[in-house]
Amino acid sequence: MEVLFHFIFQLIKIGVLASIYSFIVIGILLIIGKSKPIEYLKRVKSEKKKYWFSFGFLISIGLFIFSFTYWGNHGLGDGPMIPIGHWETIENINWNEYGYLKGQKTSDGIDIETTKFKVTNDKLSGNLKSSFYEFENSYFVLDLKTDEITEFKTESEFNKYAAKNELPKSNELLSFEDNYRNHCSGIRFLLLP
Repeated sequence: MEVLFHFIFQLIKIGVLASIYSFIVIGILLIIGKSKPIEYLKRVKSEKKKYWFSFGFLISIGLFIFSFTYWGNHGLGDGPMIPIGHWETIENINWNEYGYLKGQKTSDGIDIETTKFKVTNDKLSGNLKSSFYEFENSYFVLDLKTDEITEFKTESEFNKYAAKNELPKSNELLSFEDNYRNHCSGIRFLLLP
């Protein structure tokens, strides 16, 4: 049910954004039309409503498609996800505290699960915590470019490595919800679906 409500919200948001962007495009075309009298720009000026609807329709299609791309898809309803770069995403189910990075295995042979993480300089740093498994190590750093994972048994080992490599220390790691909020709020929330 949450997915349906979020999808309907996305459609409404896309419609509002497309209307605003269409209005801006027409405004820009009218300004250009004052300095360069081109036939097409004269038609836009005389039939503003028709072009506002046409541009809005095309922009809404573009925004809808964008919302399902790697960069635009942040999950629907109770399945949020965060794109972290290099075609990797951290996913979550029902807004619980665990983030899942599928396809990236730890030394235990288990997909990465974490409650606190942060991406810096194309490296994902985080703790290893799972609701089902007991990991051998406590922290990890995953190089997103090379898929090379480095694991640490203790917090102090991780913090030494982080300080040496200009990565966030354990106290600077953020929860899934905080990372999601940082990714999807602000200008991105206002300008994109």
